Amino acid sequence: MPRMLAHLARNPRVGMLGQHLWFGRTTLMLSYWRSPEHLQRFASDRDAPHLEPWRRFTRRIGGDGTVGIWHETYQASPGQREVVYVDMPDFGLGGVMGVEPVGRGTATARQRLRRGAEEDSQ
Repeated sequence: MPRMLAHLARNPRVGMLGQHLWFGRTTLMLSYWRSPEHLQRFASDRDAPHLEPWRRFTRRIGGDGTVGIWHETYQASPGQREVVYVDMPDFGLGGVMGVEPVGRGTATARQRLRRGAEEDSQ
């Protein structure tokens, strides 16, 4: 994993926008990508540091029940997402995509999403 993350940090054109790691009894990596196609292209690239380690992992450990893998991919269309932060630093999607302050009482979430979709379509 460290080799793969270093490769992605050195090569932003690959398409990973950012990531967060949590280590503990359950280890979790959350990553943000420019598109599902960028993610799929990286995952299947024979020259990138993912495909061969993944193949080795599945041959050695995959399926024996000692390590579980959870993988989900979501695609968010422009103007179809909202992330709210209250008294905390930019994090997650807002940390990689940027944030815009929302004034108290200026709009509901539905109004902000509708306005964002309209701006993105122009």
